[in-house]
Order: sequence, then C-alpha cells, then structure tokens
Amino acid sequence: MITIEKTRTDGPVQVPDREGLAPVDTGLEIHFLTGLLGFEACKHFRLIRDEDLEPYQWMKGLDDEQAFLVIPPGYVVDNYNIEISDEDQKLLGLKNTDDAMVLNIATWHPDETVTINLKGPIVYHKETLQARQVIPLNAPDLSLAHPMGN
Repeated sequence: MITIEKTRTDGPVQVPDREGLAPVDTGLEIHFLTGLLGFEACKHFRLIRDEDLEPYQWMKGLDDEQAFLVIPPGYVVDNYNIEISDEDQKLLGLKNTDDAMVLNIATWHPDETVTINLKGPIVYHKETLQARQVIPLNAPDLSLAHPMGN
C-alpha cells in the first residue's frame, strides 16, 4: 500500500513531452487496463485542456463518445490523501508516489452546481500513462459528491 498526497500547491496536470524539452498540458493520452468503473469498454482517453474551463479538463474517450470533466484534487480540497492497494500499485507500476498523477471526476448538475468524486479517483503513472480508477482503502472517509466552491 502507498499513500498518495496531493495538496493545493500541486497545480494543473503537466508532463514533459517525450523529448523532455517543454511541458505539454493537452492531448495527453492515458490508457486504462480495465476501463472506468461502469464504463469498462472505455479504455483509451485523451486529456484536453480548455482555457474557458480551467482548472477543469476534459477526459475524452477515444474508444467511443464518452467524455468526463476532471480536475486535479489540489483545486478541490487543501489536502487529499488516498491509500491505494498493493494490487493497484502493481497494476500501475508505481514505485513511489512521485510517479502518480491524480484526477477526480466532476459532475455538473442542472442547477449549475458542481460536485467532485473524491471516493473514486483516477490515478495514472506519469511516465507510462497507464491509468486506473481506484477505490482507495480509505474510501469510507472520502466524499462521493464533494461540493465544489460553486
């Protein structure tokens, strides 16, 4: 088991391009070995940054038309700690917490409020881009519909 901690200082998702020259923040493709919970057939996604939605990003399915609004947890809560199982750690190839990137799915409601799923985060390895939606070992302590500062 490892504990991944994300704080408000972590900022937006950025990874170095393949040549290590400049950060890129759009078009990053992540791959889920087992799909998303409830969307198991959706395994390939692209993170798309939209300046009008920042700090949110779209996680658009490449297998079909599914798209999810996601946000790094540092924009949602001051300190976010998730304990992931040894199995999830092994499937993602995480050797330490620095290898992990975390996103949370946002839900935009008809009354224009937004809630964030802290209970089922998306964790991906920032080098291999292998991803998994995990249920943390400390999920009972986390909110399924955390209100965003609407």
